[in-house]
This record gives sequence, structure tokens and C-alpha cells, in this order.
Amino acid sequence: MTEDEVLTKEQLAELLQVSKRTVERWITESSIPFIRLPERGSKTSVRFLKTNVMQWLRKKEKRPLGKFRYEETEEAA
Repeated sequence: MTEDEVLTKEQLAELLQVSKRTVERWITESSIPFIRLPERGSKTSVRFLKTNVMQWLRKKEKRPLGKFRYEETEEAA
């Protein structure tokens, strides 16, 4: 069994080339798959499995049909 790569918010932001704030917004909106770790004091941490994030991205992929028209990929449907 292979282990999946686990990412922090910072690592995910760097991987996807977005700001850490964008990642935090996705967490708040529950639009990205994440794992909430047990609380340590007043801090709650989250982690991301890279394979889950890559699947999430594939589901969001759009293919151009023509000028200003797109269709969802089969995986997104």
C-alpha cells in the first residue's frame, strides 16, 4: 500500500499557485476536500491528501466548445 502525500495549507497554495487566503476560503466553503486534525489548544489544523486535491481539480476542468462555450468533462458530470 502506498501512502498518499499529505499537504499543509501553505504547500497546497504553492502547488496550486494561489494565495493561502484562497485555500482558507475553500476550506470555509467546504469546496475542497480536507482533513481536520484534532485541536491543539486554540488552533485547529487541516491537511490535504494530494490525490484527493488532484481529483477535485479534474472535476472542475472545463473543455472549450467554441467561443465562450465550455462543457464539463465526463469526470465532472
